[in-house]
Amino acid sequence: MGVLSYPLLSDFWPHGEVSKALGIFNDETGTSRRSIIVVDKQGIIRFKRIYQSAGDISIEEIVDEVDKLR
Repeated sequence: MGVLSYPLLSDFWPHGEVSKALGIFNDETGTSRRSIIVVDKQGIIRFKRIYQSAGDISIEEIVDEVDKLR
């Protein structure tokens, strides 16, 4: 398993606080919608996409977005 060179966020507690602020919380299921959000070092959202399923996620697209931050 590789080491990530950037931080990841987990929205565990308080339950859904971050996902609600980002507009990706699903009130019906009590969970976040499947999404990818890329935030730069200044805290600006540079990429946000909500997906219907994991199969819809394009790893290449996300890597391209992260690469733009370098």
